[in-house]
Amino acid sequence: MTIDGKDISTEYGCTLLKGSYNDLFRYPKRTSVQYNNWAESDGIEPDLSVVEFEPKAVKMNFVIQAASVAEFMTRYNKLIAAVSAPGLRQFGFDFGKTFPLRYNINSAYMYPCAFNEGKNLSIFTLEFTDDNPTAPAASVPIGGISSRGAYAINGYDFGLFGVGSDKGFEDALKYPGVKSPFTDGNTVYISNVRTLHKEIKISLWMIAKNKAEFFNNHAAFFYQLSRPGTQELNIKGIGTIPVYYTDCTDYAIEFWQDTKIVSRFSIALTVPAVTWIDAGGETQWRVLLDSDFGYIADENGKVIIINK
Repeated sequence: MTIDGKDISTEYGCTLLKGSYNDLFRYPKRTSVQYNNWAESDGIEPDLSVVEFEPKAVKMNFVIQAASVAEFMTRYNKLIAAVSAPGLRQFGFDFGKTFPLRYNINSAYMYPCAFNEGKNLSIFTLEFTDDNPTAPAASVPIGGISSRGAYAINGYDFGLFGVGSDKGFEDALKYPGVKSPFTDGNTVYISNVRTLHKEIKISLWMIAKNKAEFFNNHAAFFYQLSRPGTQELNIKGIGTIPVYYTDCTDYAIEFWQDTKIVSRFSIALTVPAVTWIDAGGETQWRVLLDSDFGYIADENGKVIIINK
């Protein structure tokens, strides 16, 4: 690994530890989506015209081996001075990609109890920030796995991305909550039942035969999730529902070799309106009041109530 082109082993006497790739590949959290929540309609009406993401925290674990306290402090202070300098640092990794990150905090540190000649390891975690995560450019999956799974996104079976799911449809099939009934202050109207929007969390895994396939499918899958507007999520045996991406709640690289890469992660999706469930109740039409004639009519001009 390099920082601004300098190898951390030769320059600072430290090594990047296993598990430090997880946050690099975790999809960023989407910024809050603005929406209308009409009492007379199921779900919400979100504004999905723009896709933006929150800054992402990236934690990396390091180890320094030193023969003495003085040697350790020299290496440690030199590293911290380098990463905490103003501006962005360019982190280059042995898998051939570079990430621009800003130092945030020394979030965890394990100091050795005593120094013995040449056998002292000090492990610490540094947290950095990716200030401007962006959605990847348009791309299509390559490779993938032969089996076809429980989900498809915008017509692409998850298996085409090398993605499979850990669990069934328990979260997707949970009945959504219902909205509070309309009241004018005197009467509570309960002839209509309207459902809330719904959050779905899907536990997934991804497998790739090499790094090129992993990088492509990782980006292609996120591209399908993060496009403007709602995306079409097909759930086997249920049908296709509109969703939009909100977060990747966890991400872990479990195996990383030249011929095989395996990761596990979970994504959170929002269903603006649950369309595959009929909550029952009467249909409530939008109504219009004519100030001259004093009647209320629906949008088709059908008179509902005569006031005069």
